[in-house]
Amino acid sequence: MAGNISTSLFSRKLFMGATVGAALFFMVLGVIFWGGFNTAMEVTNTLEFCITCHEMEDNVYKEYKQTIHYNNRAGVRATCSDCHVPRPWVHKVVRKIQASNEVLHKILGSIDTPEKFDAKRLKLASNVWRTMKKTDSRECRNCHDFKTMDPERQKPRSRKQHMNAMENGNTCIDCHKGIAHKKVHDQLSEEEMDKLVAPDPKLAIELPEQWQAFLAKEAAEKEAKKAAAQAEREARAAAAAKSAAAAPAAAGGGMMDWGDVPSMTATLFYPGQGSMEWVLRGKDHGGARPFKAGDRCFDCHAQEAADMGQKMVSGEKIEPNPIPGKRGHIPVTIQAAHDGDNLYMRFSWPEGEHSPAPGVDGGKMDPDNPMKLALMLSTDEVEYADRAGCWGTCHADANTMPFAPEGQNVTKYLKESRTKIETRGRGGKPLGGWDKRKADDEIKAELEAGRFMDLIRYKSGKGEVEDGYILADRVMEGGQGAEFSARQEGGNWVVEMKRKLSSDKVGDVSLATGQTYNIGFAIHDDYTSARYHHVSVGYKLGFDNEEAEINAVKRQATGGGAAAPAAAKAAAPKAAAAPAGGMSVDWSRASEMQATLFYPGQGSMEWVLRGKDHGGARPFKAGDRCFDCHAQEAADMGQKMVSGEKIEPNPIPGKRGHIPVTIQAAHDGDNLYMRFSWPEGEHSPAPGVDGGKMDPDNPMKLALMLSTDEVEYADRAGCWGTCHADANTMPFAPEGQNVTKYLKESRTKIETRGRGGKPLGGWDKRKADDEIKAELEAGRFMDLIRYKSGKGEVEDGYILADRVMEGGQGAEFSARQEGGNWVVEMKRKLSSDKVGDVSLATGQTYNIGFAIHDDYTSARYHHVSVGYKLGFDNEEAEINALKQ
Repeated sequence: MAGNISTSLFSRKLFMGATVGAALFFMVLGVIFWGGFNTAMEVTNTLEFCITCHEMEDNVYKEYKQTIHYNNRAGVRATCSDCHVPRPWVHKVVRKIQASNEVLHKILGSIDTPEKFDAKRLKLASNVWRTMKKTDSRECRNCHDFKTMDPERQKPRSRKQHMNAMENGNTCIDCHKGIAHKKVHDQLSEEEMDKLVAPDPKLAIELPEQWQAFLAKEAAEKEAKKAAAQAEREARAAAAAKSAAAAPAAAGGGMMDWGDVPSMTATLFYPGQGSMEWVLRGKDHGGARPFKAGDRCFDCHAQEAADMGQKMVSGEKIEPNPIPGKRGHIPVTIQAAHDGDNLYMRFSWPEGEHSPAPGVDGGKMDPDNPMKLALMLSTDEVEYADRAGCWGTCHADANTMPFAPEGQNVTKYLKESRTKIETRGRGGKPLGGWDKRKADDEIKAELEAGRFMDLIRYKSGKGEVEDGYILADRVMEGGQGAEFSARQEGGNWVVEMKRKLSSDKVGDVSLATGQTYNIGFAIHDDYTSARYHHVSVGYKLGFDNEEAEINAVKRQATGGGAAAPAAAKAAAPKAAAAPAGGMSVDWSRASEMQATLFYPGQGSMEWVLRGKDHGGARPFKAGDRCFDCHAQEAADMGQKMVSGEKIEPNPIPGKRGHIPVTIQAAHDGDNLYMRFSWPEGEHSPAPGVDGGKMDPDNPMKLALMLSTDEVEYADRAGCWGTCHADANTMPFAPEGQNVTKYLKESRTKIETRGRGGKPLGGWDKRKADDEIKAELEAGRFMDLIRYKSGKGEVEDGYILADRVMEGGQGAEFSARQEGGNWVVEMKRKLSSDKVGDVSLATGQTYNIGFAIHDDYTSARYHHVSVGYKLGFDNEEAEINALKQ
């Protein structure tokens, strides 16, 4: 009975005479076929399958293995199919059918050697680019999508370009060519590049919620800073007026009392053979399109100038003739003020070590001038000046540039003076326009219309000042002139300038206090000339205008005039009455030096002492100071560690690798005064921390440590001797223990070699209390002073067996955020009878080191200095407190 039922069921006809049994048979057969088909298809999607042919293995696979898509700190790998095979089934099958053409070329042997492959590389890459453009970079978005990006964790350049892409309709491949394989898009003509990267309005999207929230937060913070700065300015003005009415004027030691004038830090970088044509060519410069659309160089590059300079000074990018040892960037502190009639500016930056120029007799290109400082001013009448500052004067056919014509002397010039500028190099044409000069009457008309760059330059050799302009050529005379004062002090150049706002001279830009202007700077340091200088991006100069990057605030001049040309070292200035509105010191006449604080990762004293970790261990033990080798390369060290390349297993995405800090010091016989200023950084949320802020109560903490040479290694390493490999958050931190900073003097032994796998450090080798007390009484400790910005708290303690945060005499601090910078002042009595305080004698030198916890960080996630020497009226000390 059952058999009959079963037989009749399978024999039952369903559709067009087909029985249930036949349907089931073909269904099973279909599943088997489908499964086999998909299995075979997925096999062809594996990396192993893709490199079975040597055309792939010997060419693109080798290139891909060197990129971040193959190896990265997150361990996420994108293989061939992730980028080149669509995930949607229909598109995937179409792609597989198209791949049959590649099999044909495999058989024909058209790309079976590296030479044949390179010959077709541009065509092959262009096919991929066009496909990705049509699909809105569909495969890229499997991993990367605007809607899931966190703008707070991106660098300014990335953030700006991603917003441009969303608003205008650009897609990933427009900017990100050559990220997995050899770069070939530089072989495209400029027309081809323009067409390829043109935005598609259909791809434009509204900014996602988190992007809008970020912009709102950024605007609110900007308004808050503006209001705070305005309130502070008004308070200082009131205090100054009150003081001026009650006391005689201070003695005039300089052009301006710079003590309460806002400062900003500009990073001047080495530009190599970068020119205006290079900026405008998309095949050279990925930012060409947004630049032409209105973006400023400042928007993308102000925060990464140091990294750009390093790439060029090393010869990695657009520099065929690098000077060995030349520094890639110079951090310059700039202050600006006006009195209604004159503009005053003050520049300070660290001197660099001499790097002889190859092929130059004596290694000095301009032996008469150790330093030259130049600035250019313009209105928006000059094309691109609103975006690029003075870069529009630099062309690819000028002297020492790649297209310089033989036998011609081509100086700087502006596009306004030429009938045409070749920026694309069509048909191999040389870039630039040296031979396309307009007629004299046309050039005169451009000059009268204000389309020129006002140029002022100071030459340190004989103290000469040149004031001219740039239009058809570089003219170095004819302007109204300017007063300069320059000196070398505490390892720094300090230059002041006074220039009348208004002028009736040809080639001068008259400055109105209600307007903003374009301004750029260049420094020729180390006896260099021509293009071997350091330059800035373009900035905005304003007057009592918080929106301008360089804001000249109204102040009363001191009446001081120009000083004599700078000699080897400047004498200590005479005492002067204290200005109002701050601590009892005239900062304009205090010493000044630049310290680069860097991110240290998990670097410790044990790391410093181990030759297998630190190549400088042997010379350090022999007496070399960290300062000797690392003071000029601190920025590069910090970048290696903040990126996770070296001794940092848990990098914070977006955290800056270094902070340039301007340090001033003075004393009055009873007190030490110090002033620190540095640029604020952008917020980089710490992963795994609620809200991304380790110490949400304190946006910033500043700490300094002092010691005598009684502390071992303090004369060489400053405060580094307090940091050990077994402290909290360090690699050998013992589980369940709270290990703070300590000194070797408090331990019976410190393990520095790790013999037999022993953990480094000495947290468990603490001396007896009476022995520690004896060390303390003998002065073998580190005096520690720390300021916490949240509630303005000051901690004064010391480090020996532990970190003790109380007991010292204390110190006075004043802190403010101004013009995008932190400015912190400190007053501390020289002498103290408190336990853990170092009493300072003006005839001695001391070891000093600094740390800044910026961006709400805590523990080891700070920026630190190498060890410096603190002296009093002592030119040999890196930090020289001058008496007032």
